[in-house]
Amino acid sequence: MAYLHCHKCGWQQDDFYSQNGYNPAKYLEGWNKQLLGDDIDKQFTTDAQFLRDNGPITVREVLARQYEKFARRIREMKWITWEQWKKETNKICPKCGSLDHFDID
Repeated sequence: MAYLHCHKCGWQQDDFYSQNGYNPAKYLEGWNKQLLGDDIDKQFTTDAQFLRDNGPITVREVLARQYEKFARRIREMKWITWEQWKKETNKICPKCGSLDHFDID
C-alpha cells in the first residue's frame, strides 16, 4: 500500500487498491450478513470507542457510513492501483500541479 498526498494544497488519496490486497469492495462484502439480516435497525454495539465517538446509532447507519466513506475515497483517487501509478509519466499533484510538494509514503 502507498499513500499519495500533496504538502502544498492538501490533496490526498486512499492507498492503492489491489485484487488480493487492500480492497474496499472485499471489506464491504464482510458486512453482507448485517446488511441482509433482520438486525439492521438494532443499535450498533460492537465497538465501544465507536459508540463513544458517534453515540448510539443503528447497524443500518454504520453500514451507510462505510459505503459513503469508500465512495468519497474512490471519487478522489487519481491512481487506483500501483500499476497505474508506475505507468504514469506526469507524477504531479492532480489538484495544484505541484511536483516539489507531491509525496508518496
